[in-house]
Amino acid sequence: MEYSFFKRIICILSLILTFSCSSDLDFNQADQFNIKPVFTTNLAYFPLEANQFIVDGVEQSTFSYISNVDFFHTGFIRDDLVKTELYFRVKNTINRAYTYNIAFQDANNITIHNVNLAVPAYNGTEIVVEKTEKFDSTNIDILKNTKNITFSIAMLPGPPLTSTSPGRVELSSSITAYFDVK
Repeated sequence: MEYSFFKRIICILSLILTFSCSSDLDFNQADQFNIKPVFTTNLAYFPLEANQFIVDGVEQSTFSYISNVDFFHTGFIRDDLVKTELYFRVKNTINRAYTYNIAFQDANNITIHNVNLAVPAYNGTEIVVEKTEKFDSTNIDILKNTKNITFSIAMLPGPPLTSTSPGRVELSSSITAYFDVK
């Protein structure tokens, strides 16, 4: 008797499943897949205390730092990066004016793009200079061809600094990258 009960249940379930609703699967939907992620991350941080401009008792007017940015050469970046915004902020509490130059260089160390910031001398209130550099479909290849970014600072003439001079000048930057993944 138990056997016939199970047999009936199996037959009823089979009958229900045979006539259940189903739709055709569209595997071409994968071709229409599209996401547009946005990522923001730090690019560089470059602080200099006033006394770092003094080396062996002599004032040094320039400093530079080279950052390798090979990540611009990955397949994901090359294929899917559509727009970026590079944000730069310089704070100055040293009684000297500065110029910052951010040079984008290709694999042959040839500069292919520059960003310049004029930083006024400290006047009792912290000086903040900000700039956003945008890259879109018209110039995104500059970033895709960038291998190194050189951050250079040049101190302009003014009151001499000593090893006990107060203040600092610092550059911080970030990148916001917009992708279109299909």
